[in-house]
Formats: sequence, structure tokens, C-alpha cells
Amino acid sequence: MLTEERQRQILELLKVRQSVTVAFLSRNLYASEATIRRDLNQMSQRGLLRRLRGGAALLEGINNDAPLLVRAALNRERKERIACLALELIRNSSAIFMDSSSTVTALAEKLDRFHNLTVVTNGLVTLNTLNEFPAVKLICSGGLLQNNASFVGQLAEEAFRSRRAELAFFSCCGLSGEFGASEAREETASLKRAMLRGAKKRVLLCDRTKVGEDYFCRSCGLEEIDVLVTDQAPPPELEQAFREKSPQGQIIWR
Repeated sequence: MLTEERQRQILELLKVRQSVTVAFLSRNLYASEATIRRDLNQMSQRGLLRRLRGGAALLEGINNDAPLLVRAALNRERKERIACLALELIRNSSAIFMDSSSTVTALAEKLDRFHNLTVVTNGLVTLNTLNEFPAVKLICSGGLLQNNASFVGQLAEEAFRSRRAELAFFSCCGLSGEFGASEAREETASLKRAMLRGAKKRVLLCDRTKVGEDYFCRSCGLEEIDVLVTDQAPPPELEQAFREKSPQGQIIWR
């Protein structure tokens, strides 16, 4: 097994178990304990996990979100499914806001089929992805670079406040009927609030693993979401709350 694939599987196991031992990983990935230790050390240095004596733990919690490389590796199939559904909402010659989330990056990877798009983003990976597409007019928000992945702060927010777009694509750390969409960091939630205020249609891309989770900072309520795109039918309680708070809203899933 290649190192990259093995480390991706380590992240998948951590997502399920929160913490793992070297012995457990060795048995399940059919690799020596020395190889697993080397993987964990490398991943810890890259900020992908927290190294523990005899194992590792996932860097997540109500007040802490995982690095982009972790989020991109986890639930990749779900993100791809959501991205394909979200494509149906885009038309040529549209102006679009895109956040820095890994799910929105998965959508960005598919925009080469459109013409004359204008995209404003605060995501470094999204920026680099779209820079390969000559038919996309690309605007970087600028601002303070956070976690080597996203621009935040007053300068980044102003890039969205001073513009208008047909669509805003964003994701979240958690989504619940009572609290709405939430983030671990205040600066991330503030940036998304600025983004949503300038968009005619606000589209939340949220995989099923985030449903029912509340994080520290609220980015928006259900009433501020026009379209919810997810990878499977939402739980009845969330669907009911969404229908009540956003009567004109749309839920798309597959």
C-alpha cells in the first residue's frame, strides 16, 4: 500500500474512533508498527493529527476544526456526490462566491465545463484549482491566511461585502435544526456571514456526518439557507425545521 493511501485510511479510522493505537493500525492496515509510527510522526508534523503515546487522536472538537488536508481526505465519496448535485445549480456567465471548505473545493474542481464564470473565494486550495481554468475570472479575497488554507479577517470579508453574486456555495462544521450552520472559529463564521449577505441564492453543501453537530460559532440559521445539498435524506427533525424556517427552501440529496 502506498504511503498516501495508508495515511488517508488512518484519517478515516480516526474520524470513526477519535483515537487509535499503533497496534490497532498495524493490524487493520497490514503494516508494521515501525511503518505506522513513521506515518503518525509525519502526519503530526503536518498538523493532521495529535500524536499520543502509543497512538494518535483526531484534531477535532467544538472549538477546533480539522486542517483542510484532513477534511479533504475524509468522506471524499460524499463530497463528490454533493459536488455533482450542486453543479446543476450553476449556469454560464454567473458570478459565484465560494468558501474555503473541502466540499466546495470538490465543486470547484468541476467548474471547467462552464464559460465566463466570475468566482470570488477565500480558499487557497480553491484558488489554485480554479487558476487552471482559463474560462473562470478569479478574484481572491486576500486577508489573513489561516491554517495555510483560507483567508479571513476584515480584508477578506470586504471582498464579499463589496460585491454581489447569484450564488454562494459554503459548507459548515456542523448543522442542526435549532442552531443552524456552525463553525469552530469565530473568524470563519464571520467570513461566511459576510459572504451570504451578498448572494441572491445561498447554497449549503453538507454531508450527513455533520448533521446533528453544533460547533462554537453560528454562521447562519436555517432561514438563511436557500438550498441544502447533502448526500442522503436528512433526518426528519432537521427536514421539518428547515421546512418551517425556510418555506421556500430546497433540499437536494442523492
